[in-house]
Amino acid sequence: MDAALPNRMRPPSTNWLCVIVDNRDARRREALRLVAELRSAWRAAGHPADAQVHVNLGAACRCTFLLSPGASAMAHAVLQHYDAMPCAACPRLERYAPLPL
Repeated sequence: MDAALPNRMRPPSTNWLCVIVDNRDARRREALRLVAELRSAWRAAGHPADAQVHVNLGAACRCTFLLSPGASAMAHAVLQHYDAMPCAACPRLERYAPLPL
């Protein structure tokens, strides 16, 4: 994937991505920063309909975010600052709440 291309011109990823924010002391701040950056990327990309983000706040020490292929494509620059990993299979979204962008 060409890092010089703007997000809206990059081919979409075929995998859902997972981002885990698990630093106990800074978890809330890091999670809020990620959400703000994802929303900014969504607006900059023209509000793509295929960009979905889901979040699980169930664990006291971590937040887990799932990004659809459309979301991961539009937020490529944002995800360079986080340890985003491809999901091995399509995630079970019923365990997660949709995050409005």
